[in-house]
Amino acid sequence: MKLRILPALFFLLTISIQLQAQKLQITANHTDAKFILLNDYDDSDKQELGTGSIEYKLEKDSKNRIKVTKPGFEPVIKEYNRDLKWDKDQNIALDSRRVEISAEPYDAEIFVDGRMIGKKVIYLIIQKDRFHTVEVKKPGFAKIEKTYYNSPEKETPPMKDFFQLKDREVRLEVSPADGVVTSNGITVGKGNQDIKIPFGDCVTVTVNKEGFVEYTKVFCNKEADQEPPVREVAKLEDRLVKITTNPNDAIIEIGGKRVGTGSYDLKVTRNACVEVRISKDGFVRYAKNYCNQSNMQDPPTADFVEMTVDEAYTSSVSSDLANVRITVPVNTIHTSEESWRILSSIITRYFDILETVDFNTGYLTTSWQVQNFQSSVIRTRVIVSSGGNSDQLAYAIKLISQEAYLDGQNQVTVKDDEKFSDWARILKKYEGLIQEVQARLQQ
Repeated sequence: MKLRILPALFFLLTISIQLQAQKLQITANHTDAKFILLNDYDDSDKQELGTGSIEYKLEKDSKNRIKVTKPGFEPVIKEYNRDLKWDKDQNIALDSRRVEISAEPYDAEIFVDGRMIGKKVIYLIIQKDRFHTVEVKKPGFAKIEKTYYNSPEKETPPMKDFFQLKDREVRLEVSPADGVVTSNGITVGKGNQDIKIPFGDCVTVTVNKEGFVEYTKVFCNKEADQEPPVREVAKLEDRLVKITTNPNDAIIEIGGKRVGTGSYDLKVTRNACVEVRISKDGFVRYAKNYCNQSNMQDPPTADFVEMTVDEAYTSSVSSDLANVRITVPVNTIHTSEESWRILSSIITRYFDILETVDFNTGYLTTSWQVQNFQSSVIRTRVIVSSGGNSDQLAYAIKLISQEAYLDGQNQVTVKDDEKFSDWARILKKYEGLIQEVQARLQQ
């Protein structure tokens, strides 16, 4: 009986020895790492055990959960089950970095590797030999981006990092989509762009496309100024026509007002039409309508106007005798009848039809003689009346020369008096009329 009891006692003794509290030597890979025993019921800190390396005796009726911490690292929690056999030497490595990241404004979103993680504050865990990119965003603000590395070759990540969104950002939506965008004179691209406005500064934005009026706007990010918009539409609607002329000193007019000489950048607002007139002595007047309307052909981006030589100009001479009453005294050797005959014969060589002839009053008018040119209609006539004093016979002669411009739409007849105005030139075929009268009557 006693022989049977001895093995059982030996077995129980062995079990008792094994169940005795194990002592472990727990060492961290950082000498300043702290060891903290955790409560079983909520994993809160129960007791600080030491720093760098500790000897720990496994407790009965405890989970033996130990947390190893060091600022800037992700804590490691190890649980030592008392019912298991553990190697006496236990090594714990703190390898994962932890960065507390906070951001303002507090509703800014924090992204990690493109995935939204949270707002206001997050904790970024970076495994050994890994990296993560953090972005902080909010509509209307320029985002902030930063990459954190957990590698000995790279900069050590901080324990805490703070992001404050202060620079503004405007989403510029451009139409047409190929408009060129510049910011403070620097080209940033074509089409839609995100325009950054640094805190305390202003930015001038322009959008250009050939054939359109430039879009320009200034956005400011200053405390005293109104906040820039989150979104801005830059729609190029007004057209721009670069007009140049040959000759290069031709006068360019809009609405009767001179706007340029030789060249002009014409702006045609949306849904409008603008008539441009170009003129120069000796050339046919040019007129054209440029329209920016949906039902009309788009205006050209550039228009070169080659002016045509005016035949009315080359067929005439400038004269200070036109449209002026010239008094011609008659030499006393000529009787009134003889002088009237001389005068009439001269005028009828130039004018086929006399409209009024009255010798007694010394009054004579010719009919209008008309000559048509590409750009205008010229009408000419002569009016003669008695002149001088009662002691001397004299005639007053007026050579009337008038011009009516053709607009290409409405016809002009010789009777349209309202369309004619005095012309400071005389057609060459009438050039010698007054001089001949003067010479014949005064000799």
